[in-house]
Amino acid sequence: MSKKPKNILLVEDDLLIAMNQSRELKAYGYNVIHVAKGQQALTAMKQKDTKIDLILMDINLGEEKDGTEIAEMILREYDIPLLFLSGHTERDVVTKTENITFYGYVVKLSGIIVLDASIKMAFRLHEAKQKLKKQTLELKESEKRYRRLFESAQDGILILDFESGKIVDVNPYLVELLGYSKEEFLEKNLWDISAFKNINYSKHLYGELQGKEYIRYENIPLETHNNKLINVEFVSNVYFVDHKKVIQCNIRDITARVIHEKTLTDDILKKATLIRELQHRSKNSFSLIASLIMLRSSVESPQMINVLSDLASRVRAIADLYLVLYETESVYEVDLKIYLNKVITSMSNFTKNINFNRIMDDITISTKVASTIGMILVELLTNCIKYAFPDSTDNTINVELKKNNSLIQLNVEDNGIGMPKDLKISQEKTLGLYMVNLLVKDIDGKIKFILTKGTRIEIEFPIS
Repeated sequence: MSKKPKNILLVEDDLLIAMNQSRELKAYGYNVIHVAKGQQALTAMKQKDTKIDLILMDINLGEEKDGTEIAEMILREYDIPLLFLSGHTERDVVTKTENITFYGYVVKLSGIIVLDASIKMAFRLHEAKQKLKKQTLELKESEKRYRRLFESAQDGILILDFESGKIVDVNPYLVELLGYSKEEFLEKNLWDISAFKNINYSKHLYGELQGKEYIRYENIPLETHNNKLINVEFVSNVYFVDHKKVIQCNIRDITARVIHEKTLTDDILKKATLIRELQHRSKNSFSLIASLIMLRSSVESPQMINVLSDLASRVRAIADLYLVLYETESVYEVDLKIYLNKVITSMSNFTKNINFNRIMDDITISTKVASTIGMILVELLTNCIKYAFPDSTDNTINVELKKNNSLIQLNVEDNGIGMPKDLKISQEKTLGLYMVNLLVKDIDGKIKFILTKGTRIEIEFPIS
């Protein structure tokens, strides 16, 4: 009889990525329930007709609470394996997720083989966690069960007398790990064991334990009997046995984990270098495309020259974005002021008789939204340059960028001839403004046209 497929809750706000991941996971025999928002994930967990076996959680969900907050809310109520699935590779982000769940962190686009292996490992870890809970309950029920766990534990365990600090018991795992016989441990102080060579430090550690009754050290170097250096996690706590205080020291070999963390850190640094190289190459590629377009325009008709020039300006706007990302060593966020200033400078090269005034606040925004804003500005400046100044010589375009609480305002104003009063931007024949209207809607913004001595266009959109 075949096993029942596992139900996986995929929390991913990008529809295309979610569709691809769902398809791949289903091909590997999993049932996939996809939701795009954190609240939808909380609702899905409450459904009694479908039991969720594992959660794949994206970090950026495009809403007030990110994936880590939603994960904490779920894990407070449900004991379930949860894997973070994200494009983030920053060390602080990975560390933050480790403090929430130990089931793992998978970088997007790692491939279905890596994802499937991580899911299986998460199920194994969850199963091991459940077994450990059961063993802990049994430990409390009888001394016999406690002894069985003590002898079979895969962590080193020392039992110390609280008053004297003498070792009264040691489990086989620690004997094997450090290479000393059980007799070499018993009735000795912790600092008498050669593995704990730093006598002063060991005495300090013991004194701290007596005062706090609980200590935990992430990484302590110990030397085995055959002079091999290992890294261990050291956790000690005090409890009563027959009304007498004892100290239990748990010593876990984390040498493999330390090596893995170093490998992971090196891998992250390599990926960061690769991303910067890709940014640099992308910027150069877009600049080359723009140059090729302009080169082609020099041998075409005047009408085609206008079309190709507009296209080149849009390509340059994308190249400017990659240039800012490369210069600021950023991946996910960009300084909108720096980026838009580069866009304006690029556009000013198309004209010699227009003055550009800029009043801008420092605003950091996601690269996705920034690229949309850049295209909006290109379209607005293109319209001003082409249509606002047929005869005038005193030509000025003012660009304002400011932050107002949770909103960002982008204003473009010229002192030209103004727009026709009967112009309807919703009509496709006014292609430039029609595109602007669509782009503004894409970032949940609003647009307003004001007729002054020339034309003033005000755009307002929420900070993502």
